[in-house]
Amino acid sequence: MAAAPDDLCTLAELKAWLPNQGSNDDTALQSLISNGSLQILQYLDRPHILASVLGTLNETYDGNDSDRLLPRNFPVLSVTSVSVDGVPIQQSQGFSSGTQVVGYLWDSRRILLRGFRFSRGVQNVAVSYTAGYTSIPLDLKQAALEAFALTYRQRTHIGEKSNSMGGQVTLSFDMSEAPPRSLCVFSQYRRVAL
Repeated sequence: MAAAPDDLCTLAELKAWLPNQGSNDDTALQSLISNGSLQILQYLDRPHILASVLGTLNETYDGNDSDRLLPRNFPVLSVTSVSVDGVPIQQSQGFSSGTQVVGYLWDSRRILLRGFRFSRGVQNVAVSYTAGYTSIPLDLKQAALEAFALTYRQRTHIGEKSNSMGGQVTLSFDMSEAPPRSLCVFSQYRRVAL
């Protein structure tokens, strides 16, 4: 199985994280990376996270009678057009004589209007923008590595909670689906519906 564009880590990175890992399980590990990455992205409610995969986004929204809009994808890298009720709005050119010039501007999470509002309506706001990360954020990559490593190690005791060795030693296994540390990081990248 070849690496997918949305893989949250590489095969080499996962093998470096796992102790004493040869090449015997490369196909299984790559499958775990690709399938696990898709599951994490589904949990994040983000079909893609990299700008190179997302490309230019053309989306419509319901107007909310506010001066701000949270696009579906983030971080916002650039905005090329905004229109409300079919009327194009120009990009704001910053400040002039101490006052904000009318138009749209953006930060990593929002598109903001100055001198305009996203007037209330159904699918009356059209936005064209680019968003996503240029590479997988390091904390997200590390959280994915830890989750994949746990899943890989759990495969040797599927369905077992503990194992007794001749009544002398009892081994207990971690049965969590993902490490709590990983879940904390994943929640920071999760898209939240407002």
